[in-house]
Amino acid sequence: MTGSDSGFIELDGVEKVFEVRRKTGFLKRERRQVRAVDSISFRVESGEMVGYIGPNGAGKSTTIKTLTGILTPSAGRVRVAGIDPSRDRVRLAHRIGVVFGQRTTLWWDLPLIDSYRLMHRMYRIPDARYRENLDRLVGLLGLAD
Repeated sequence: MTGSDSGFIELDGVEKVFEVRRKTGFLKRERRQVRAVDSISFRVESGEMVGYIGPNGAGKSTTIKTLTGILTPSAGRVRVAGIDPSRDRVRLAHRIGVVFGQRTTLWWDLPLIDSYRLMHRMYRIPDARYRENLDRLVGLLGLAD
């Protein structure tokens, strides 16, 4: 996965293991390992659009945090835009953007467009910029119908 044969995002055998401590008695603690990401490998080419979905606890956020350099993998190899995120997070931050959607970002009882309009007002996004972004996303994601 190097040279002209490489993708924009590359994961090769990536694992992330956390050590968790739990209180088991007055002064006793138990340590155990939690494997959040278990040997995943994939590649995304420049310009390619993908969705990264799965159930809660599947390791999606951990993987994204590893791709951005927030977390360091326990094993495996990660490259984004030709950069090792854990070694050069600042340089990578100038090349990519990541938004973590939380329940507070989109309201389940509102249509998507209403949530988007609400964000437009809350963050005081200029009308022209809002319309430009909305039109671009609707076209990009094929949501016009």
